Amino acid sequence: MKTTFRAVAFFAVLTCLSVPLWAHVVVKPSQAGVASFVTFTVSVPNEKDVATTEVRLLIPGGLTYVTPTVKPDWKIAVEKDKAGAVTAISWVGSLPPGFRDDFTFSAQVPAQPGEVAWKAYQTYKGGAVVAWDVDPKDPAAKDHEVLGKTGKGPYSVTKVVDDLFGSDAMMMKGAPADAAPPAAPASDPTATWALIVAVVALVVAVGGIFLQRRNK
Repeated sequence: MKTTFRAVAFFAVLTCLSVPLWAHVVVKPSQAGVASFVTFTVSVPNEKDVATTEVRLLIPGGLTYVTPTVKPDWKIAVEKDKAGAVTAISWVGSLPPGFRDDFTFSAQVPAQPGEVAWKAYQTYKGGAVVAWDVDPKDPAAKDHEVLGKTGKGPYSVTKVVDDLFGSDAMMMKGAPADAAPPAAPASDPTATWALIVAVVALVVAVGGIFLQRRNK
């Protein structure tokens, strides 16, 4: 009985310690059409015993028209470079322990296929920061024990795909100006001969009726 209790307690503690690394900051959607306008959602969980006080998201190069959504009870700060491009968005407020929240913004993704890496930094009351900036393809991103000690975790990725015929991409981009008109369907020889035979048969029938009436 004691052995069983110890085993259960061990796994319970292990689970509690690993949860924050599984429930990490995620940016959705995970896929978008080239040059499309997208409303992104930053999902932030708080499984520590103190409040999250700030969420800072780095905006990768190539995104334009970056516009955060108003968030009641949260102060939003937008950072820009010298050219006026948005480089980061910060949400400052309070997210209690045991809760999660969503933060949204819209942007136009790049016009070329590729990947958008979302590096985020979650600050807790007291100043502790968890950096969600580890490449998910890096073997270290799967080592939860190491990540837990370093206060890091994997970042989210949005794949930008060339979906020219997707509804979103067509609405935002429109058809290319030099696009050739759709080709006319090739004629079917069998259908053509069937039409000729039908016309000839109709002419013969009408002619037969005319001759018959004339003989009478």
